[in-house]
Amino acid sequence: MSPLSGTVQGVALLLLLVIECHADTTRYNVSFDELHRCKQHNAINGYNYRAFFKLHELQHHNPTDADLIVDLLVYVLAARDGHILLSEQNKTASTAVEILLGGGGNTFSQIRLGQKGSPLRTKASAGLLSPIEPLPVRVRIDTEGQIRVFAGKLTGEPFMETLMPNKTASELRYVSFTTWGTALAKWFYDCPLPSNSTNGTVAIDGNELEQEYDGKQRLLDHLLGVPRWIDPPVNFTGVKIPQMFIQGFVYDQTTSLVELSGAMGMSWEDPRYRWNAFDFDNTTVVGDVCHMIWTPAFESLSLFTGQFSLCYLSNEGTVIVEIEEFTWTNFCTLSDSYRWPYDTNACHLKLFAASHERHVPMRLAIKSVRFDPAYEQSEWSVKTIAKHEYEQNVTPYGQQPMLELHIEMTRKSDIHSVSIYPSYFVANLLISISFLTDGRSRLLLNSLGLLVLLNTFLSLSVIVPRSGVPKICTIPTNSCIAEHIFNLKPFFPYILDIFFQWSLVFYTLSSIFFAIELWLKRTRANIPPGSWIGRVISFPVLRFALAMDQRSNYNTLEHKNVRWDEVTCILNRIAMIVVVIVFAIGFTKP
Repeated sequence: MSPLSGTVQGVALLLLLVIECHADTTRYNVSFDELHRCKQHNAINGYNYRAFFKLHELQHHNPTDADLIVDLLVYVLAARDGHILLSEQNKTASTAVEILLGGGGNTFSQIRLGQKGSPLRTKASAGLLSPIEPLPVRVRIDTEGQIRVFAGKLTGEPFMETLMPNKTASELRYVSFTTWGTALAKWFYDCPLPSNSTNGTVAIDGNELEQEYDGKQRLLDHLLGVPRWIDPPVNFTGVKIPQMFIQGFVYDQTTSLVELSGAMGMSWEDPRYRWNAFDFDNTTVVGDVCHMIWTPAFESLSLFTGQFSLCYLSNEGTVIVEIEEFTWTNFCTLSDSYRWPYDTNACHLKLFAASHERHVPMRLAIKSVRFDPAYEQSEWSVKTIAKHEYEQNVTPYGQQPMLELHIEMTRKSDIHSVSIYPSYFVANLLISISFLTDGRSRLLLNSLGLLVLLNTFLSLSVIVPRSGVPKICTIPTNSCIAEHIFNLKPFFPYILDIFFQWSLVFYTLSSIFFAIELWLKRTRANIPPGSWIGRVISFPVLRFALAMDQRSNYNTLEHKNVRWDEVTCILNRIAMIVVVIVFAIGFTKP
């Protein structure tokens, strides 16, 4: 810390003390004499619990009730963000209770389970804290885990009240204080209960510490008195989803689970919470009312999880809520399309909320869903998302209205194409050239092409999905027989059907033509000049197109005898053209 910052903080604390000394009375009727009987702790270094005090060593922490574990009275001077931590150790631990006063710019207060833990109770408290007027705070926790926080008024109804879930309060042995960010907080702890008499006896009736609440606070207290409904209102028009932002999309084909994650906003009309704004200082909108009003309870069958983080209520009965983080999953099996890695799939996400007596319609009130630029987190890409709203009759609650998202997706094949196309190019190039060669060169080129293709497909067998059921050969071709011999069909559903089968066919043809041509050359049998096949083979245009003779030989072709091995030569040329055509189609239309 620099000397200048230390000087500034010291001046700020000095100003607080000067102001405090001149303020003998406040809106809570707390005098400087009462603060003088407490110990003082200054929190000036942000959100950091550094000093821990043992509860049983505090002079004035002596609960008179045997059922009480904590009965603590403190005063706080702060503009915002006052934090109290009750823990089992002299450090932050899993078993702890954190009390936030004046959070969110001095707009709300909260009881949390653990440091920065999940909120157990939240309450709007605009203007609760003050840097010049001490706020009295009394924390009482009994052996059953019941937490009562009194702020301003130390008796009567608690300012906040909740119950520790599955925790024992007897493990709370330490207390610590802090603030947040650049806020300064002065804590006065180990304080005796205030006294109204001159002889020092404790006599609290609560009237001298009662705070005057504004219209918004009176409205919140009024809403707390309204029963917590378990059903939507009569003639409920349904829940609208006007906003949905997708931050993540994952499809795991091994577990058959599809998951969407992101944020969404909802709204509905609930006339049961209407009020006259004039009666509450013209207050037309209040926030942080999630724990006071009816909200839809999503059924577990929907596989939807998400908490209402922000809730706003208008005097006309309009409810607007926001879910900052949701996950929406469902089971979706991979279709047996045999088009890997160019396959597609369709999945459905269903959402419905059941109630006791009435239906809860859910509607997506937007034309398109917004996406994060990097929302796709698997090898599948979303093609379209369409909505369906219909009556579902297979729920445990009978016929229920349901919102369904229909997701069309395609596999990202770019990375697989990088592995497939080079081997396909080399293999077919070698096989096509083999039709132009003779002797051992043909066998060498033909075999090399087949080995390149087999090696690539076997290396891809690790990532190809194995959920498909192999097809049964309807035509006993050489390629189909080879597939069943090597049992490769389940590993290459689509690639085998196109690339591998045709490559096997051309490899087989090249080998057969090589054997026939070798036998015909050894026999040196001639074709009679007058036969039709001899005339076709001797046709000059055909021989020129297939590059079988030079132009200087054309005048003598009709006088020479053509051997039978030239028939296989023509077939080799034609087979090479077919290989080139199939090779080109494989690149343009996979």
